[in-house]
Amino acid sequence: DSYRRRFPAHATHAFRLPGMSMHTTQEWAQSAHHNMYQAQRTHRKAMTQQDHSSRAHEEVMSDNMSMYNELHSSLDQKVKTSQRLVEKLSHRAQSVENSLQHTRQTLQKLQDALVSKDPPLALCTWRLEQREKRPLREQVRDTVEVCLEVEKASLMDAQRRLKECIKKTQATINALDQKLEELRHDIQQKTQALSVDELCLRTTSRSLETVADRSSYLRSCLRPSSRNLPPSSPRRRPGGAQSARHEVAAQESFRNEVLRQKEALRLNQSAIHREEAAKELREEAHKLIQRMQRQTEDATKKSDKSMQERVNENQQMRRRLESELRETCTQIHMTKNTLQDTKTHIRSLEEPMELTNTCASWRKQRASKEHTVDPVSTTLLEHQMTLLKCHEDLKQHHQNEKSVLQELQEKKEQLKEDLRDKTSALHIDLNCLTHESVTCLNGKVVGPPCVSRQRLPKAMKVDPTFVPNGSGGVMMMPLTAR
Repeated sequence: DSYRRRFPAHATHAFRLPGMSMHTTQEWAQSAHHNMYQAQRTHRKAMTQQDHSSRAHEEVMSDNMSMYNELHSSLDQKVKTSQRLVEKLSHRAQSVENSLQHTRQTLQKLQDALVSKDPPLALCTWRLEQREKRPLREQVRDTVEVCLEVEKASLMDAQRRLKECIKKTQATINALDQKLEELRHDIQQKTQALSVDELCLRTTSRSLETVADRSSYLRSCLRPSSRNLPPSSPRRRPGGAQSARHEVAAQESFRNEVLRQKEALRLNQSAIHREEAAKELREEAHKLIQRMQRQTEDATKKSDKSMQERVNENQQMRRRLESELRETCTQIHMTKNTLQDTKTHIRSLEEPMELTNTCASWRKQRASKEHTVDPVSTTLLEHQMTLLKCHEDLKQHHQNEKSVLQELQEKKEQLKEDLRDKTSALHIDLNCLTHESVTCLNGKVVGPPCVSRQRLPKAMKVDPTFVPNGSGGVMMMPLTAR
């Protein structure tokens, strides 16, 4: 360039002689020097570029290895976290499944307890219906009726409470099913994501080993001059808007991971709460079953005890009625004998009456001088008056005896009717006592109550003439309590 500035083309051409060389020696030397200068300058530029490229290569390998390590660490942390979450959720799912199984068993127990109340309720209702068939005289509101009504109310209350508990248990089972489905769905998604992350982790590990080996080989193949370069500092993150976007993305990804873990923990905690609620409900159901069982058993025992006491009371009353009936029969027999004696005495007055009348008639035939009121006439008159009075008294006694006899016979019939009614009521109570709970089929009451083989001998001891009747009909038995 300096040569051209010093020797323009038109100047060289002006001094150029025809038939001679185009350049001078000075020009030739200057041209060679200029070319060598330009080559050396390009050499320095190439060496600088090679140094920059070597440094860039080193930075790229360093940044690549750093990002590989960061990616590997992130994947490893994500895999460990996912494994821990899957393990925890799987354990919770197994626990929920066990709780669900126990709750279903509790539901079955509740249903069995509910069905078990049908036979005693049917028997109690049947007993009340049978006792309604007692004679009108015996239809009193006794302790048996009160205890049977209490037993029926207790059984119906037990069924109501068991049905409410069954509804709660079914709702709990549905909630546990729903929670178990959520857990399984979440486990399935996390397991699928974990398999993908594990695949990425394995691939990244293999790629990291390959890149590390390649980087070591490339460092060993560097030029001697580049090996002596000072170690490069890590490449800085892009600045400006791109760096801000990177920070926002990093924060958002961290927040998403925290939310994912919190959601898994929330699901685990909600499942724990459902399990605790189910456990409390199972304990409550167990206590309810036992309490209702004791309540119904106590009510049934009270009914049986009151019925047995009523049978004993009825039996004692029947014995008193029988004794009174026997006494009435004795009095009837004695009254009849007295009535017969009274008739005999009335008939025995006929002869003295006839005698006095005959004597009085004969004495009227006396002579007029002797026809006076003498002591004999007075005695005959007194005798007649006495006989008439005795006759009237005997007739009155006879009438009273007839009335008493009629009244005794009426009382006897009343006693018989009362004894018959009490015998009928006794047989009804014995019939209720000797029958046990009716048979249930698929929760439905079928067939009449069955006779207890243990209670029947006891009832036969009370009244050997008693015959149990499942249909409720009472056979008329002899009027005896022995």
